[in-house]
Amino acid sequence: MSRVFIGRTAGEGITPEDVARALDWLNWERIIPSGASVFIKPNLTWPEHRPGVTTTPKAMEAVLTVVRERTRRIFLGESDGGYHSFDAEEAFRGHGLVPVAERLGIRLINLSDLPSETVEMDITGRPTSVTLPRFLLHEVDVFITLPVPKTHVMTGVSLAFKNQWGCIPSTMRLREHPDFDRKIVAINRALNPQLAILDGTYFLDGAGPLTGEPVKMDLLIAGDGPGAASAVACAVMGINPNSIAHLRVAGREGLFPADLRAVEINTRLDPFCGRKFRMKRAVMDWISLAGFRNRGLSRIFWDWPTAGVLHNMLYAVRRNATVARLLYGGAGPPPDPKSGACS
Repeated sequence: MSRVFIGRTAGEGITPEDVARALDWLNWERIIPSGASVFIKPNLTWPEHRPGVTTTPKAMEAVLTVVRERTRRIFLGESDGGYHSFDAEEAFRGHGLVPVAERLGIRLINLSDLPSETVEMDITGRPTSVTLPRFLLHEVDVFITLPVPKTHVMTGVSLAFKNQWGCIPSTMRLREHPDFDRKIVAINRALNPQLAILDGTYFLDGAGPLTGEPVKMDLLIAGDGPGAASAVACAVMGINPNSIAHLRVAGREGLFPADLRAVEINTRLDPFCGRKFRMKRAVMDWISLAGFRNRGLSRIFWDWPTAGVLHNMLYAVRRNATVARLLYGGAGPPPDPKSGACS
């Protein structure tokens, strides 16, 4: 039976004590052998910390500090932002990770700079291929995913499975969006995250992954795998996991529990389930969603010779506040011209 810990933090961010309490309940010594090679994947889908959008610097430092008790072979990494929007090194600096890594002896890795290979497997009976860094496939003993719980206008939610999309090294991974549901499950099967630690300092509600309402929740959710941890996060957010396509695929592949009765949780969930998170797609979100799901439209948006002209026209038009509100709703447009492709 999968195990999940959920608990409140003191309100000033996740501390090493919070992480240690959660990992002790998960019997983490059986998951991280002494001296193991450990890779930690936060959500750095923006070059500076944005509440509800990126993993908080405090949570990353807390996890690194605790894991360092088991091993000194720790790597933290991210790929460059989608559509060449920013370099991973910029995100490392913007989240204050460089001095933390130097102090703790952690290595920061830009996954886009590493050699990669293509992995092929059947997902729901269909051949599926994903290209991933060889380092993650062959040199990591324990993979830890460290996402932020959010709604997502393309995928419904972004939880402990979706976070691994950023392991695709190509900055044009958006070309693979039409096959997202099977590919994200293939990525998780290939990388096999043994720990999922959800930084619930803030959740994001509405129009994620980059815009929306950051909701201060002061929660830590940790599970011995992405499926059970994501199931508990869905319960906290009031989201039916059966409404999320990639979670249904994960369930068919045995990576997501049929219901919470298959998960051992440290406490009752009722006290944590007060708010119902809701998707709020604006006009532009529906247009983007059409390209996300349709390979032909995706090529028009990103690969045709006219794609650059279309993007520049959109960036110019949305500088008008009235037009921007009409296209993007109350959340407004993504905060940078290229940021809509970061994930």
